Order: sequence, then structure tokens, then C-alpha cells
Amino acid sequence: MSTDWHSMRASDADRERAADVLKAALAEGRLDWNEHRERVDAVMEARTYGELQELISDLPVGPTPFPVGNGQPQEPTQVIPPTMPVPGISSTPRHPSLPGGSRVPPPPPAPLANPWANYAPAPVRATEPLAKVSIACAVLGLCTSGMSAVPAVVTGHLALARIRRTNGDGIGLAVTGLVLGYLELAFVALWFVLAVLFGFGR
Repeated sequence: MSTDWHSMRASDADRERAADVLKAALAEGRLDWNEHRERVDAVMEARTYGELQELISDLPVGPTPFPVGNGQPQEPTQVIPPTMPVPGISSTPRHPSLPGGSRVPPPPPAPLANPWANYAPAPVRATEPLAKVSIACAVLGLCTSGMSAVPAVVTGHLALARIRRTNGDGIGLAVTGLVLGYLELAFVALWFVLAVLFGFGR
């Protein structure tokens, strides 16, 4: 029985773990959207551990097929050739036998090492709640003629400050909320100026 873990068949759970590694790499900026999509498609079509390792071996979190040592090279084990006679040891291997002359069957082969035994999922950054509030207020302002534009701008700035401090996620939502909020405020200010000018012109 072969002990080459590269040829072991991967399960659906193994493919999901590899997809989690790619998702974390996309969130950290290690992969762009096109490369992430291509690798995820290849992961879902992978059939063995070796194919999965090729797709995520260049990322910080990946399969560890065997326990990793301390990085120090180990001295090779001295092996005695089978033809070299050793005092007190017979060169012919003995097999234990049962009463009656029948031999004990050899033990089954050891199970293959699990490449994902030491797998640790990469931490996923949580989305900043204030960024969600900012984009929600900005979208609501489009329906209320900018009445919620000020909360969108305020929560957007607060969200960006907290994201820089906690290294969280949600920069895109906060920036979108800020842009929409400022555009709504500009529209309200322009409408107010035009209303004043046309009001005094009558």
C-alpha cells in the first residue's frame, strides 16, 4: 500500500478548507479577484491532496502533510545492510507462529498521515458595524432627499477610524457611505441655494 499522501483522494471538507485559505488570502490582499476566482474553481475540481497543495502552497496557511520539526537538519539514520552479519542476530527474519504451525498474519499497514491534521483556519476579519450603518444611511438618504446624509458621513468617518485602529474589514462600505453622504449634502445645499435665489427673484 502506497504512503504517498499526494495521491490521496481529497474530500469535500478538504476542498472547503482550501477555499477558506484562498478567501483569507483575498481578504489580506495576497490574491486579486481574478486569481482568487481561478484558484477556487481549480480547488473545487481538485481530486487529490497534491492538487490542493499546488494551489495554496504559496500562501501562509496550507496543508501540513507531516509534523514539521524545528528546522534543523537531522542526521541520517545508519542502516545496516541486510547482507552484513550481526553477531547474535539471525539474517533470516522469523515470523511468529500459532500452535499447530500456522503463521500469525502480518499487521495491517499504518494509515496514511492526514495532510490537514495540523490545519488551522486563517482568521477572518470582522466587518465594522459602523461601516454598515454608514452605507445604510446613505442609501436611505437617496429615498429621503438627503435627510440621513449627515449620519452617513459621521458614521463613515467613525468607521474608518475604528478600522485603522482594529485592522478590521469594511473600508469599501465606509467609503461608499461617505461619498454618497457628501453627494447628498451637496445636492441639498444646491437645492437650498436655488430655492433662495428663485424665492428672492419673485
